[in-house]
Amino acid sequence: MYNFVLQLIHMEDLIKAYFVEHKAVFDEKFKIVLASFDEDAIHKMRTSTKRLRALFQLLGFISTNKYKSKKQLKKIRSLFKHAGRIREIQIEKLIASSYENTLDITLPEYQEYLKQCEHREIAKFLKSIPKFSERNTIIDDAYVIETITSCSGKKLSARVNKFILWKADQLKSLNAKPVSNERIHKNRTILKQLYYLFDILSQITEESEILNMTSDRMREIEQKIGNWHDLINSTYFLNNFSKTKNRIKIPAFKKLKHQILKDRNLQRKEIVKILKKEVCI
Repeated sequence: MYNFVLQLIHMEDLIKAYFVEHKAVFDEKFKIVLASFDEDAIHKMRTSTKRLRALFQLLGFISTNKYKSKKQLKKIRSLFKHAGRIREIQIEKLIASSYENTLDITLPEYQEYLKQCEHREIAKFLKSIPKFSERNTIIDDAYVIETITSCSGKKLSARVNKFILWKADQLKSLNAKPVSNERIHKNRTILKQLYYLFDILSQITEESEILNMTSDRMREIEQKIGNWHDLINSTYFLNNFSKTKNRIKIPAFKKLKHQILKDRNLQRKEIVKILKKEVCI
């Protein structure tokens, strides 16, 4: 009995430590973002937000106080959206530069277009900040800690397994339908959430793998999907760029677009095979 109680305390502390760590990162980076625009702070704020969102979903399953995960982080939804858009443009700038080197081409017009897009999104981001700087609390820390404390009990492991099964069912449902870019990307969202929570889930269930995947393999798969999805976004930016003027006739532009489409399609085929073989089981 004593050992069991110690185990429950350890599990509770494990979840609390996760929350405290990523909430601290969120608070620190959020203050930097409010004070001055900082690309690195925005990226880390977004990552900590995703990690907290994954935790809040888990708490919705394992808590006994009817925890509403969607209510948390609601205050920064629009800010998060603008930050994500800025990040996508920054990644596209890196992708374009990489292909320029690989293909031995230069596209100053496209880089300038991306810079203008970035400036517009930054302006939207900064405009949205005052709404949130006036609010003292983005996340109710006391409520979250109270919820975590309520999670202890003999049924904790069963509730965690129920959460994992729910995620497994989501993946199976996604991949039972015809393959689409949106469904492939949703696989990544689910895998990333499980990856973020991997240490908590594996320790509570006493399993070294989640959904028959190690932490490293889960990370590898979701990153493959992420790299592929960056090229999906590339097509979006390239198509919009071509509409600004008659850019599509520029030889370097045509070469860039052709290579990105080719690489994107090859990566998609590889990912679909992985999803069928390793994820949908």
